Amino acid sequence: ENNTVNDVCKSDLLNIEINEQERYVESRWNMVGQLDALPWKPKIDVIGRTKFWYRDDNSNTDASYGKNISALRVYFYDEQWEMPAYRALLQLVTPAGTITSDS
Repeated sequence: ENNTVNDVCKSDLLNIEINEQERYVESRWNMVGQLDALPWKPKIDVIGRTKFWYRDDNSNTDASYGKNISALRVYFYDEQWEMPAYRALLQLVTPAGTITSDS
C-alpha cells in the first residue's frame, strides 16, 4: 500500500489564544508523522507551541476604491517544543513507538 504524505503526517491544533494587550497569538499543536519510506518506519510525535506577534499594517490599498485597508501583519514568531530536540531526533532514528512524546 502506498501512503501519501497526507495519510501519514498531520498537525492537530490543540489550543489557540490571543493576547490583544501584548499583540500576539499563541497556538499549541501536536505534529505527528510516520516515515514509511525508511526501513525502521520511525514516527515523530511532538507537541509544541508557536507564538505570532503582529502589528498594524496600513500599507495595503484597495485599488478599486483607492483607499487604505486596515490589516495586521505578523512580524515575528517563536516556536518551542515541549520535548528536548534530541528526543525528537531520537524518534527519527529509532523504530516507531520506541521514543514517545511523553516518556
